[in-house]
Amino acid sequence: MSFHRLLLHAKYAADTSPECRIVLQSPDTDVLALSVAHFSDINCAELWSKTGVKERLRYVPVHAVSQEIGEKMCRALLAFHAITGCDSTSALAGIGKKKGWQLLSRGEQHQDSLGLLGAQGNLSGNIAAKCEGFICDLYPSSRMTPCTVDELRYFLFCQKRQKNEMSPPTSDSLLQQLKRANYQTFVWRKALTAIQHLPQPETNGWVRDGPSLKPVYMTKEPAPSSLLELRTCTCKGGCQSNCLCNNAGLSCSEAC
Repeated sequence: MSFHRLLLHAKYAADTSPECRIVLQSPDTDVLALSVAHFSDINCAELWSKTGVKERLRYVPVHAVSQEIGEKMCRALLAFHAITGCDSTSALAGIGKKKGWQLLSRGEQHQDSLGLLGAQGNLSGNIAAKCEGFICDLYPSSRMTPCTVDELRYFLFCQKRQKNEMSPPTSDSLLQQLKRANYQTFVWRKALTAIQHLPQPETNGWVRDGPSLKPVYMTKEPAPSSLLELRTCTCKGGCQSNCLCNNAGLSCSEAC
C-alpha cells in the first residue's frame, strides 16, 4: 500500500468516530508532511505521527503542528516538500529544506504560489513562473532580482569562487523538475480520494523506459553548440574535475 493512502484510512476512522485520536505509524517523511497538510480535512480530534525505534521513538502532535504553522503554510507544504526533494523528485544542490522553509515562512507571496502547485494535473506556465521565483530567492543575489534562473545562473557565474555544481538549474531543466513536483503534489492533494483519476506521468517530466519511468532532465542543449566546440583543454597531465577550465567553460590557457 502506498504510504499516502494511510491518510484515506485515517479519514475513514475519523468519519466513523469524529472525536477519536488517531496515530499513524510510519518512518517516511512524506507521511508526516501529508498528515500536517490534510489534518483539517481529516477532521479528527487529535492526529499523531509515530516514528523512530527504541530510544529514538517519538510521537509528533500533527494537530499542534498544523495549527502552529497556519492554513497557508499547510496548503503550500506538499508543494514545498516536492520541490525541495522527496522520494520521487530530486533536491537542489546545496539548498536544504531548512533554508527553503525559512524563506517560505517569511514570504506570503511564495506561500500563495506554492499553494497553487498541484491544483491541476498539468503544470501551467503562470504557476511555473511563480515557483521559479521561489527558486531564485533561495540563492543569494543581493545585487539583482532575477526573474528567471537563467538570469540568476549568469549572475552567479560572474561571481568569484562560484562552483558550477552549486549553481541553480537552467530554466529548461527547472521546468521539468517543476512538472514532476506538480504531478507528485497533485497525487498527494488527492490522498483523501478513494479512486484517483491521474494524468499520464509521461507528459509531466518523465519518459517511459520499458516498465520504468526516467526523469527528463532537459529538452534543450546545455549550451550553444558553438560554445561547446570552442571549449578546449590543454592540460598536459590530464584535465582534473577541479580544473579552472571545467569550472569556467574556458580553455586552460584562457582560465590561467
